[in-house]
Amino acid sequence: MPPLLSSHAIESALKHLQQTGGTWNHEDKALTSAWSFQNFQQAFIFMSLCADHAERLNHHPEWSNTDNRVSVRLTTHDAGGLTALDVELAQTMQALAENLSNAPAADSGTHIANTGAEQLVQQWMSAFNQEQLQIISDCYAQDALLWGTHALQWIHGRDGVTQYFKSVFDSGRRVRVSLTGLQSWQAFDCRIAHGSYRFESRTEQGTQRQDARFSFVWRGSTGAWRLQSHHSSVMPIQA
Repeated sequence: MPPLLSSHAIESALKHLQQTGGTWNHEDKALTSAWSFQNFQQAFIFMSLCADHAERLNHHPEWSNTDNRVSVRLTTHDAGGLTALDVELAQTMQALAENLSNAPAADSGTHIANTGAEQLVQQWMSAFNQEQLQIISDCYAQDALLWGTHALQWIHGRDGVTQYFKSVFDSGRRVRVSLTGLQSWQAFDCRIAHGSYRFESRTEQGTQRQDARFSFVWRGSTGAWRLQSHHSSVMPIQA
């Protein structure tokens, strides 16, 4: 069981959560927050994504859902208060909420399984730009294949993918990506997106930009879409 957090640690964690746009509070030995999404479907997607993380941590929230609104209360009952598990889950939930709020709205009459490739691309980009390593790792299937923009060979499996993005985030270059072109195709259990994006990074020489082309292939059927294949390569210079 993780130890209880000190008052200083709780105050520091709460300040960080609030700075990221969250409406978090510390009350009755718990962290509490609430979100209003575009519709019930998006609220359900949020709860489904959070459930994956909660299962991995073996630490589950107290929460409720009414229409497009989700309320949550996080505490470690066995410890009698707040621990690092609560802070980690709160940070993940806040990042997921931000990702969804930046994604295009889905038709209220569309089933969750019909999440479009465009929305999935936006969710990936949001996780990348916020350097949320755990979230971007969870975008990929356990047996995913990634050929990174500057990688010399295929990267196999989620663990390899995680290490690849960790090296990008740890580089200190603050790489950010923006979409410049997109075409998509979808079937019942497959989403495919092809297009181009632009990377910007900060170096001692200033801001550097590089255009690249990509292809994403997701597999899934119940809203838990995972990238099976992701290829990214530098855009050739036109003669």
